[in-house]
Amino acid sequence: MKKVSLVAGAMLVASLSAPVSAGQYVITTNEARDDNGTRLQQWLPQLKIKRRMADRRRWVINLPDDREYPLLETLQRFGLVKSIEPDIHVTTQVVPNDSSLSEQWGLFSDAAGINALDAWDIADGTGAVIAVADTGYVPHPDLDANRLQGYDMISSSSAARDGNGRDTNGIDEGDYTTFWTCGYSSNSSWHGSHVAGIANAVTDNGVGISGVAPGAKFVPVRVLGSCGGSLSDIADGVMWSAGLQVGNSPINENPADVINLSLGGTGSCTSFMQDAIDAATAAGSVVVVAAGNENTNASSSTPANCNNVITVASIGVDGARASYSNYGDIVDIAAPGGGNGAGILSTIDTGSKGREEAGYAEYQGTSMATPQVAGVIALMRSADPSLTPAQISDILIETVRPFPGECNGCGAGIVDAYAALGLITGADPIDPDPTDPVDPEPTDPIFESINYGGALNVSLNDASRYFWFFTREGVTQIPLVVSNLGENSSVSVTINHNNHNELSVTLTAADGSQTAMSRTSVSGATGQYTASPNSAVGSYVLTVVDRSVGNRGNLNFFRLTQDEEQ
Repeated sequence: MKKVSLVAGAMLVASLSAPVSAGQYVITTNEARDDNGTRLQQWLPQLKIKRRMADRRRWVINLPDDREYPLLETLQRFGLVKSIEPDIHVTTQVVPNDSSLSEQWGLFSDAAGINALDAWDIADGTGAVIAVADTGYVPHPDLDANRLQGYDMISSSSAARDGNGRDTNGIDEGDYTTFWTCGYSSNSSWHGSHVAGIANAVTDNGVGISGVAPGAKFVPVRVLGSCGGSLSDIADGVMWSAGLQVGNSPINENPADVINLSLGGTGSCTSFMQDAIDAATAAGSVVVVAAGNENTNASSSTPANCNNVITVASIGVDGARASYSNYGDIVDIAAPGGGNGAGILSTIDTGSKGREEAGYAEYQGTSMATPQVAGVIALMRSADPSLTPAQISDILIETVRPFPGECNGCGAGIVDAYAALGLITGADPIDPDPTDPVDPEPTDPIFESINYGGALNVSLNDASRYFWFFTREGVTQIPLVVSNLGENSSVSVTINHNNHNELSVTLTAADGSQTAMSRTSVSGATGQYTASPNSAVGSYVLTVVDRSVGNRGNLNFFRLTQDEEQ
């Protein structure tokens, strides 16, 4: 199993005037007649009809010479054609990054994380389905157990690289390019597998990473191949993902709760793309789209600028807008996508062209932010399958975390998995209003005397909650509330860490006074720390300083005891 740095090449974004191939357009006829193709051919013999789209009124056509475009407009004036739209070139939304962090900070970081670890106590995505419309998938030990039957929706055999166009084989054949094929050269990105791993890589399997919704399943829908893909293929991919009929393709037996589109091109939202999104939404699927990586207003990026989608901006490890991320009024929400010093680790193949070996790499881009949101939506559907797309969108926006850094035009805030599930299920929020303290139960106060994170009471038996800290050297602070215990009390903390000699633990009272916690025992990676605070009533901050690099620890047990009087 290999881990590599980012291998994707530079991103190519086409303009509105650059269809996926020269002269490729989508024509909408006024009637859904089976003979419309023949009629179009009769009116314009030089027209090459490539295929009919899912709604039966639209045709993907090719003009060998764009100078013949006025002839298409003539068909529109005669009433045979309702609209003519370019089949916009769409690419993956990933940008290069050379950092080599080894942890999934996007799941739990104080500054920019989505609170996934807390959310898993409520739901893990079981029963939900995520469609990843992208480059396809590669066999991978962190993906295989969660993968369902997919589909290759690429209509061009050359772009698909498997020689046979659309079929039930959604495997990624590699999107590597040479200079003369697309105007640039790059290695295969295995982009679809990277996106799928972020959303719902397998957890508790002893290898690799965990996805945001590890209990969910994903359906790989291949819409991007060599040199990107066409918006018409993507529109059909969205329809198929939602369980709707697309031509002669077999119906998807696992309709998606959420459809992830980590892709985009430049141009307005076309009517055929909007119709596909509307149909998928009406069928119950939530469509999540990357805002784009051009550091410009996302209103020029499609399908991010379509209606009925959740458009996602990217934040870096510091919680501020990533330097590449698009922004603007159409952006709904932000999520960790890498940047400002860290990438997003996920699943790939290590082959530069064809498949070689399963591995991992850190990428950054709005492509990486989007599946974070898709994973949270899968958690929400797992908790309550009856939620409508509109309800899901409202809950996501209502429960966001505020930005700790500057993020103008990044939407309502940072997606918060735990808060979203809390609103659905009634679970306690992580940070309740400090003016509304949680009173301890009148019986056995010894067992319910500390709140951590301002949230749940901790009893002597509560060893299942974790505060994760440190992938690098640093400081973690956790608020504690001590009440109703009287004098002569002591606090005990259990910390798991590989090198306790590099840790120091203190309690700081509201008046600023500090009490160092003594390490009373160490057994393997588990260390016990104890201190007697100045008062058994009040607010304290537990501070853990880690002077080591590369170790990871967790705080997994609080205990407050009242010493017996002498």
